[in-house]
Amino acid sequence: MTKRWRPGLVSASLVLCLLLTGCATVPTEGAVERVTPPNQTHAKKGVEVRPVPPQRDASPDAVLAGYLDAMASLEPGFTVARQYLTPEAARDWRPAAGVTVFDGDTRSSIPGSTTAGIQARVVGSLDAQGHYTAVTGRMLRRDFTMEQVDGQWRISNPPPGLLVSHYTLVNRFSPTSVWFLTPGSSTLVPERVWLASNPAGPSEAVRALLHGPSDWFAPAVSTAIPAGTRLGTGGVTVSDGVAEVPLDGELTALPDRARVQVMAQLGWTLKAFPEVNAVRVLVEGRPWGTPVHGLAAPIPIEDLPGLPPVPLAGDDQPFAVVDGSVGRLDDQGSFSVLGGRLGAGDWGERAGELAVSSTSSTIAVVNQDGTTLHSSRLGRDSLTLRLRADKITNPVVTTTGVVWASVGGDASRALRRSVPDSAELQPVEVPELKGATIQALAVSPEQTRLAVVLRRGSTTQLAVLRLHGEKVDGMRVIPLQVSQLALDQVLDVGWTGAEQLMVLASQRAESRTSAYLVSADGSQVDDVGPAGELELVELVTRPQDDGAVALLRDRTGQVLRYESAWRWQILPQEVQGLAVPS
Repeated sequence: MTKRWRPGLVSASLVLCLLLTGCATVPTEGAVERVTPPNQTHAKKGVEVRPVPPQRDASPDAVLAGYLDAMASLEPGFTVARQYLTPEAARDWRPAAGVTVFDGDTRSSIPGSTTAGIQARVVGSLDAQGHYTAVTGRMLRRDFTMEQVDGQWRISNPPPGLLVSHYTLVNRFSPTSVWFLTPGSSTLVPERVWLASNPAGPSEAVRALLHGPSDWFAPAVSTAIPAGTRLGTGGVTVSDGVAEVPLDGELTALPDRARVQVMAQLGWTLKAFPEVNAVRVLVEGRPWGTPVHGLAAPIPIEDLPGLPPVPLAGDDQPFAVVDGSVGRLDDQGSFSVLGGRLGAGDWGERAGELAVSSTSSTIAVVNQDGTTLHSSRLGRDSLTLRLRADKITNPVVTTTGVVWASVGGDASRALRRSVPDSAELQPVEVPELKGATIQALAVSPEQTRLAVVLRRGSTTQLAVLRLHGEKVDGMRVIPLQVSQLALDQVLDVGWTGAEQLMVLASQRAESRTSAYLVSADGSQVDDVGPAGELELVELVTRPQDDGAVALLRDRTGQVLRYESAWRWQILPQEVQGLAVPS
């Protein structure tokens, strides 16, 4: 019987060894547990920040500083921030128009001047609904004109929306997932929104859901909620664990399937709030529900319909290539070959890169020369030639059995994907990738996004594209530059959640490569190790509801297994290739 893959708890001596020397010691004792990785969702910390009104006879630069601080407090209505503005400017200012996120700033004013200025590097922006877009190469340069109001300096030209630091974003805004649907299926897909409320409540989350997906994500997802649906007066109320959601809109005529989907979207969005155990919906003041759950009774959260994008469980025992043969690593990291031709190595080739989907029982293998890609059903001996090319890399098998790979040459014509009724992988043209080459790729668990590492000359970049129908488009570069961190060289990428990536990267070409957790919207980047001087070359991941599986391989074949941030366990078997089943 195949053993389930369970990460072992790293001993203190191993952690110390990794931190100081990068040595290859394997723990032989200790309990076994799964450690959930950081999920890039901010846990509120620190003290409440109360904005301070303008001080009498404050200078222009002090007025600007007070205005920026008052915006960062996220006070409801921003009444204190408006006190720093002239009456006309306070009346016209619209803080909900969006948010510019900057990183570090320099403020300037000239004694006797009627202006004060700020200069900073812009790292991102939020639209009016809270969708984050990462930005690179843009500077914020803004002069604030001051006018005298009753003998006190006040700002007359505030920019639309808010100006906040990246620190303010991650420490005072509330990141919340709202849930949509993959077109034509019941699989749920989250999209993160950053809400200017600390903390955000169920009402803010439902309003964000009713606004629909971002303009970028909309082509890849759908929503069963009719356009124009609004949250009723009073918003969502929670009593004895039941969230009552009053809605106004065209929901009464929805067919049964759409009603179930609406309830799934609402329920999974509200599931993030621990005080919510069940959901009741009112439409125009009347009970509204599904044919499955009835109208009046609240629906328990655990009974909500819909399929989450990240598997609840599954076979996560890694596959590996050793001396050209395919096998598996057991709980202790020992290798055993597969039965049949792939394990025996008598299929006329020697295995190089590989990808596996246990849910679709599919394995894809690229030979060591990178010239052929074969696939097979797990447990069977027959192999099917799927692709022949000069340089095949980056095989991927999704949970539904779709096989991806890339070939050499310009990235706009390098992608290959399996299609129904064809044994051969077909080209996928992506004009936006022209001028680059593909170094790595990874498909999101719900198959709506494709993460790619692109090389352009001596530089690399991480990007995410949409998957919808036969199209791959909407490239968004994720600049890995947050606070003092700037990752210039990216080697590999994998999904560790529906809204989170892990990358292998370094801050410059000659520096040590490390693993980093990156939010899919580019808003957060966290170094998770390992320390040491290992030359890491490969990353494989599998997102799960109880913590991602992630493995690294260095150039010598040594394998490290992720436990938690800065906790990695070294496995005894040296391998030439790795795969974690999707």
